[in-house]
Amino acid sequence: MTGGAWGVHTAPRAHPRAYDEYMKAYSVAMLPGKERDYLSYGGKIIMPPSALANLSNLDIESPWTFQLRNPSNPAASTHAGVLEFIAQEGVVHLPFWMMKTLRLSEGDPIRITGAQLPKGKLVKIQAQSTTFLEISDPKVVLEQALRNFSTLTQGDMIEIVYNSMVFEILIMEIKPEGPGISLLDTDLEVDFAPPKGYVEPKRPEPAPPETMASKLKIDLNSSTPVSSRPGSSLSDAARRTALNSSAVPSSGASEFESFKGTGQTLNGRKTKGKGKSVRKIEEVDASSKIIRTDKARIATNDTIDDGKPVPAPLRLPHGKLFFGFPVVPIKPQRARMKRRHQILPHRLLMWARFDYLGFSEIRLAVAH
Repeated sequence: MTGGAWGVHTAPRAHPRAYDEYMKAYSVAMLPGKERDYLSYGGKIIMPPSALANLSNLDIESPWTFQLRNPSNPAASTHAGVLEFIAQEGVVHLPFWMMKTLRLSEGDPIRITGAQLPKGKLVKIQAQSTTFLEISDPKVVLEQALRNFSTLTQGDMIEIVYNSMVFEILIMEIKPEGPGISLLDTDLEVDFAPPKGYVEPKRPEPAPPETMASKLKIDLNSSTPVSSRPGSSLSDAARRTALNSSAVPSSGASEFESFKGTGQTLNGRKTKGKGKSVRKIEEVDASSKIIRTDKARIATNDTIDDGKPVPAPLRLPHGKLFFGFPVVPIKPQRARMKRRHQILPHRLLMWARFDYLGFSEIRLAVAH
């Protein structure tokens, strides 16, 4: 602060890039004291107390975030926050995944520069193993794991732990676009890409509708003869005879004759047909009223001369339609009996009046 005629003036704060130092990089496993696993699966580093003094002297606004670079490989860089200032002087401790990202070994030099990152809006991640899908609620697990991170850098391969299992997560995309984003005091949307090596299972084809043939296990495409199918009524002897006769044709074989197969009744008794030659079809008598359906009934001159009845043609005037003859409904038996009981007493009463002297008792009995 400086004084003047108008009062006290406050000096402007320094830009975060004003902090720029070189240190030796070690993993958190080399940190003295008891082992702290949560340091290995986060995005924060352990710095020496002198770094805190320099940040305070520069009056850089907190919380502090840094850009980490490998002096031997400037393309290898990432971002991190600071957790504590308890490291030895000139030494900084990093998570092991950060050491791999920067391609550093234990004791290699590292350049640490202050950075000012925008607040993140969206991050798209990809798990590097399909085992990540076995987590019951990966969104909650990732939300809990990201609490150990202050920044995210596009292209980084971070590590998180759940149920003693380590999962590698690739940061595929960040918004707003840039080298990195800040996760402090922001509402971050997380988008999950399919895990590496994940193959979407094929949907099973729908089963065809069940038919009677499928229920009875009948192959409709087979050419199996009827005699060899299960449940056939042909006996074994008849089947062998049929096969032998078809294999060795005789010279004097007659034409095919139907109705010579075997059958089976409901009570289990087998029957055998004798064929048409044994019992011929009975002819219908000419005077019979039975109408044969195997012969066409056509009215010709011959049928008219013979006097045989034939259906008369239905001739209708033009524009008139015929929908059948009127149907006379049949009266139920109960209605006829009721009507009979109603009419019968009146008839008896009238008949008794013709001879009043001889049948007066009958008339009175009927009248009552």
